[in-house]
Amino acid sequence: KVLSRAYTGLGVVYYALSFYDKALKYHIKSLALKEEIGDTKALPVSYINVGLIYYKIDDPDRALEYYNKSLKLRLEKWDTAKAIINYVNIGFAYSEKGDTISDLKAIESFKKVVEYSRKYNQGYYLGFAYIGIAKVFIRENNFDSARYYLDKSIEESIKRDDRKLESTNYFLLAKIAFQRGKYNLAINYLRRSQALLLKLKDKSRLKNNYRLFADIYEKKNMLDSAFQYQKKYTIMKDSIFNEELANNLANVQIASIEEQNLKKMAVKDEEINERKLFNLFLLSILALSIALIVVIFRNYAQISKINRQLKESKKEIEAQKENLEKKNKQLAEAQIIIENKNRELENINYDLDNKVKERTSELDKSNRELEKAVKDLDQFIYKTSHDLRGPIATMQGIINIGIIESTDDKSRGYFETLHKVSNNLNHVLSRLIEVHETYQKKPELEFINPRQEIMDMTHKISGFIVDPEITIITELQANGQWYSDKMLFGTIIENMLKNALLYKDRGESMIKISAEYKREKLILTFEDNGFGIQPGYEDKVFDIFFKGYPKPGGTGLEVYTAKIAVEKLNGEIILKKPHKNTIYQITLPSMS
Repeated sequence: KVLSRAYTGLGVVYYALSFYDKALKYHIKSLALKEEIGDTKALPVSYINVGLIYYKIDDPDRALEYYNKSLKLRLEKWDTAKAIINYVNIGFAYSEKGDTISDLKAIESFKKVVEYSRKYNQGYYLGFAYIGIAKVFIRENNFDSARYYLDKSIEESIKRDDRKLESTNYFLLAKIAFQRGKYNLAINYLRRSQALLLKLKDKSRLKNNYRLFADIYEKKNMLDSAFQYQKKYTIMKDSIFNEELANNLANVQIASIEEQNLKKMAVKDEEINERKLFNLFLLSILALSIALIVVIFRNYAQISKINRQLKESKKEIEAQKENLEKKNKQLAEAQIIIENKNRELENINYDLDNKVKERTSELDKSNRELEKAVKDLDQFIYKTSHDLRGPIATMQGIINIGIIESTDDKSRGYFETLHKVSNNLNHVLSRLIEVHETYQKKPELEFINPRQEIMDMTHKISGFIVDPEITIITELQANGQWYSDKMLFGTIIENMLKNALLYKDRGESMIKISAEYKREKLILTFEDNGFGIQPGYEDKVFDIFFKGYPKPGGTGLEVYTAKIAVEKLNGEIILKKPHKNTIYQITLPSMS
C-alpha cells in the first residue's frame, strides 16, 4: 500500500506539470499494485486517475473504460455520494465524442450529478454539471438553453469562488457569442477567462482560449492578430503534446498490456491444474457408477414383482375408464340441449336489437335537450365550485387541527387521508373555475412578445419541477410584437406544459416547445415523450375531463382549458401525433 501511494503521488505531480506520459506510467503502476492486493477501497480513485489522463490526451473511449470501472465499484458498495465525481467525468467524456447518442448519455450523467449533489448537499459539483449540459446544447446550436445553464453555473462559481469554473463559463459564453457573430462580445468574455487562467497557470485551457482568439480575429479580418494567437496556440499545444510524449504513452500502454497478458497466462496455468483435478474427479464418478449398476441389477428382481402388481392395478383403471366413457355420453346429450337453448337466446337477442334501435332514436332526441342543459350546467358548476371552496377550506382547517391534536396514530391516519382527498377536491374545483373563467373571458387585446411570454412561463413551470430527469427544450423563432390577449395566451402555454408534465412516462423525460411565424400566423408546437394517447381514443382528446392515459394525477381539464383559450383567440388546436412522442399544434391568427 505504501508503494502504491508513492506511485499515485508521482502520477499526480506529473499530471499537474502536464507530463502525461510519466503520469500515466506511475498511475498504472499504482493501479496494478492495488488490483494485486485487492484494495477495493482505493481502486476507484486509481481508475479515475488513469481515465483523466486519457481524457486529457483526447481519447474519450479509453477514459470511459476506466471511469465506468470506478463507477461500478462504487455502486456495488452503494457509495452514491462519492459516485458524483464519476458521473461528472463520464458526462464530460461522452460530450467530447460529439455524436447524438453520446450527447444523450452525457446529459443523463449530468442529471445524475444534479440529483445526487442536491441529495447529499454537495453543491461544488453543480457548476460542472451545468457547464456539461450547456456544452451539449452549444453543439446542437440551442443557444437559449445553453445560456440558461451557463447562468446557473456562473452563480455556482461566484458562490464558491471557483476561478477555474468561472473561466470555463466565460470561455463557453465567448463561444456562443462567436457562433452568433457577436465578435466583440466574444473577445470581452475571452479576456475575462484569460485573466483567470493566467493566474491559475492552466496550460490546457489557455490553449483553447488562444485557438478561439485566432478564429475570432480571422472572422474580423484582423489577420495579424489571428496569426499571433494561432502561433501561441501551436506553441502551447506542442509544449503539452509532442511526438516524444506520444511514443512514451504508447510504450507505457504496451508495457501495461504485456503485464496483463502475463497475468492471463498464469490464470490459464491454474485452469489447466484445475482440469487435471476435474479428470480425477470424473474417474471417481465412473467407479461409483459401476458400483451403482451392480446395485441396480440386484434390485431388478424386486422391480419385476412390483410390475406384476401394477398390471393388476391397470385392470381396475380400465374398468373405471369404461364408467367415464358412459358419463361422457351423457354429457354429449346435455350439450345438444344447451345448443337448442342458445338458438332460443339468439331469437331473444334479435328482439332486443330492435328495441335498442327504438331506444337510440329516443336518446337522439334526449341528446338535443341535453345540449341546452349543459349550458345551464356550466353556470351551475361555476357557482357551485365557488360555494364549495368555502366549506372545503373550513373542513381543511378542522382536519389540520385534528392532525395536530390527535394522539392516536390510527385517527391521525384518517385525518391525513381526509386532508389528501380535500386537497384533490379543491384542485378539481379550482380547475373548473379556471375553465369557466376562460370560457367567459372576452379577449383584451395588446401587443405581446410570444418568445418572451413562453420563456417566462417555461421558467415559472421549471421552478416547480423537482424531478431532475425532466428537460424542457425551447426553439423560439417568434420574436417581436404580436397582437393578442396576454392572459389567454399564458393560459394556453401553462396548461399545455402541465399536461406534458402530469403524464410523463420514462425516467428521462423531454418537453419541446417551438414557436414561429408562418403566413401571418403564429404556429405553436408542443412535443413530449410521455404516455401518449391510448389507441382508439384520439378523437376524444379535447373532451372535458378526458385523460389520454389512466395515470393518477391530473384532472383531464388541462388540454380542454387550452382548447377553450385557443378558440377565444380564433385559433385552432390539433393532435398531430398521438403515440410515442405526442405532438400538439396550435395555430393563432393576429387579432388586429
